[in-house]
Amino acid sequence: MATITAATLAISSNATTKTSRCVVTCKVLFTAFEMNQIKDGLKFSLSCALWGEDLGINNWLNADDFIFSYASKIFPDATPAASELATFDVTLGTNLLDEDWGTDEVYGLLTLKNLYTNVAVKKKTNVVTRSF
Repeated sequence: MATITAATLAISSNATTKTSRCVVTCKVLFTAFEMNQIKDGLKFSLSCALWGEDLGINNWLNADDFIFSYASKIFPDATPAASELATFDVTLGTNLLDEDWGTDEVYGLLTLKNLYTNVAVKKKTNVVTRSF
């Protein structure tokens, strides 16, 4: 199965405009078998969402807070390669990142899905910790 590596989240805030630019980057690695299948029409979808870290997405007591979902990317693109770079970039109102009292913890969650088998792999980025 394809893998997601080097997943990172960078957030830069502008106090004057009260906005924050949230950039998630990653590398997607396809196997030789998948590259052959891509030639025959196999496609993958890469989605990304920002979350506020609490006790976990599936925790009923204090679940992670959903913040924002980027538009998905479809692979292959115009130039299929075994190693693809992906960037998700958005500017949000900084108040959207304020998910806790005091210090906030924000991360990106990437999901790569084989659109034929529906098998998916997930990768969490680093957690950005600060008060928004």
